[in-house]
Amino acid sequence: MAKPNSALLLTRLPAEFQAALQLVAAQAARLGARVWLVGGVVRDLLAELPLSRDLDLAVEGDVAALAQALASTAGARMVAHHAPFGTASIELRSAAQAEPLLLDLARTRCETYPQPAALPHVSPAPIEHDLLRRDVSLNAMAYELQLVDGRLHGGPLLDPFDGQADLVARRLRLLHPQSLRDDPTRILRGVRLAARMALDLTPATAQQLGAALQARYLAMLSPERVLNELCLALSEPRPDHVLHYADAWQVTPQILPGLAWNDALAARCARCAAASEPQPALVWAGLLLYGCSPATLAQVQQRYPLPSVATTLLQQLEQLRCVAPQLARLANSALDQTLNPFSVTACIVLHFAEPDAAAPILHYLHHLRHRRAPLDGNDLRRLGVPPGPHLGQLLAQLRYRSLDGQISDREQAAAWVRTQIANDDAKERINGYNPPDAEGTR
Repeated sequence: MAKPNSALLLTRLPAEFQAALQLVAAQAARLGARVWLVGGVVRDLLAELPLSRDLDLAVEGDVAALAQALASTAGARMVAHHAPFGTASIELRSAAQAEPLLLDLARTRCETYPQPAALPHVSPAPIEHDLLRRDVSLNAMAYELQLVDGRLHGGPLLDPFDGQADLVARRLRLLHPQSLRDDPTRILRGVRLAARMALDLTPATAQQLGAALQARYLAMLSPERVLNELCLALSEPRPDHVLHYADAWQVTPQILPGLAWNDALAARCARCAAASEPQPALVWAGLLLYGCSPATLAQVQQRYPLPSVATTLLQQLEQLRCVAPQLARLANSALDQTLNPFSVTACIVLHFAEPDAAAPILHYLHHLRHRRAPLDGNDLRRLGVPPGPHLGQLLAQLRYRSLDGQISDREQAAAWVRTQIANDDAKERINGYNPPDAEGTR
C-alpha cells in the first residue's frame, strides 16, 4: 500500500463527517488546540471499510473548552464529560440523518495501570505517547485536522508503529508487552477486530495472548465489563465468526465455559447469516447458546447480569426444543396455540436452529399470528351473545375454525354463532373445539 495522500483520504469521508470535522478544526484553531482523528475510523478509512458514526478525536489542549464550544453550535449537545479522564462526547444531529454523529474527544495522554484490569491513572502527554497507550498497531494511527484557507485538510498520517503495514499484511500486533495485563478487555476487543477483518496474530502477540490466558487476567474483569464486550460481539456483522476466533484462540473457556464451536453450531449460524435481513443481537445470542446443557445455561445466567429479555429467551428456547419435533404435524389452530405463548425472537431462533421446524414457524409468523377472527365482540353482542367470559371463548373458537379453514367468511361465522346460541350444551359452546389433523389445513 502506497503512502496515502491525507487530504485525498479525508475526501472519502461522507459530506456529513467532513462538515463535522471542519467544525472541530475551526473551533480547535480558535482555542489554540490541536486535534487528530484517531483509532478505528482511520483504520477503516485506510482499509476502505464502512465507517462507524462514532469518531474518536485526540485533543492536545483544553478538552472541556473545545467540547463546550462544539456543544454551543446548532444541532449539537454534550452527552458526556469526564474531567478526571479528560474526555467528552458531543452528539451532532441533522435533519438529513436519522442517527446522530458522535464525536468522542479525549485529551492526548499517557496511562499507567496500578494493577491488572484496573482503571488507569492518566496524565497529559503528546500525541506520540497517546498512540503508544493504544491496544494494537492498527488503532495507533492518526490524522491531524487542520484548516487551510478555511477548508479542512489532513496533516501527514502519524503511524509510528507501522499500523499501515500490518493492515496490508492482515496482522494483529499488540504495542507493548503489558498490554493485556493492563487491560484484559483488549483480548475480547482483539477477537472482535480479528474476526471482522480476518486478521492473524503476530507470533509475539500470540505468545502474549497465551501468557495472559494462563495468568487468567480475564477473570479479574467484572462480569459487567465482560458482558458489555459480549454484547458488542453480538452486534458484529458476523457474531459467529467472533465465537469461532475466540474458540480458536482458546478464549471461550474463560468467558463462556461449556460453549464450543462445532459443526452443528456452524450450520445454525450459516442459516442465520444467509437470512434476507441481518438478525439482531438477541437472535444471535439465542442461536449461539441454543442446545447448551442446562448446567452451561445456568452458569451463564449466574455469572453475568443478563437483562430479563435474555433470561426469558433462554427459558423459552428450552421449552421450544421440546415441542419442535411436533410442529410440522399440527393443524393451524394447534400450531397457533403452541407458539403463541413464545416471543417472536424465540420463534426466529428456533427457525434457524431446527430446519425441520422452519416451515411451520414461518407459516405461523407470516400467516397465522396476526389473523383475527371473522367477527369481533360487537358483532357477537349484536347476534345475542351476552357479555362475559364465554364471549371471548367464542371469539377464540371462531378464530381457530377460521385458521383451519372451517369458517371462511363473516356469513359462515355468524351462522356458526347462532348455532352455538341455540345449542343448550354449554360445554360444546365454550370448550368444544378440537382441531383437525394438520394435513390440508395450511
